[in-house]
Formats: sequence, structure tokens, C-alpha cells
Amino acid sequence: MVFVWIGIGIGILAVTVLVLKIIKLPSNSFITLRCKICGLKTNGLKCPLCESEKKAI
Repeated sequence: MVFVWIGIGIGILAVTVLVLKIIKLPSNSFITLRCKICGLKTNGLKCPLCESEKKAI
């Protein structure tokens, strides 16, 4: 029974920490829709322009 209470306490603590992290994050921080280097719209994928420049160099 003690292990159940310890598990519940750890679960509540973990949920609280995750909720606080979600609240503190900006709404668009988890995925960028544009390339950080050139600004091309990539919808979260790798930028084809910057990738080809890296390979050419």
C-alpha cells in the first residue's frame, strides 16, 4: 500500500512539472515553420536551400 502512495505522489509531481513546462513555453516554440537561416517556409522539414549549400561547401 505504501508503494501505491509513493507512486501516486511521484505521478502527481511529474504531471505538475510537465504542466508548468507547457505553460511557460511560447505557443510556437515546439515547431518552426520557417528556416532559421534563410526564412524559407519549410513546415517543420529541413530547408532544401540551406541543406544544398552545406553539401556544396
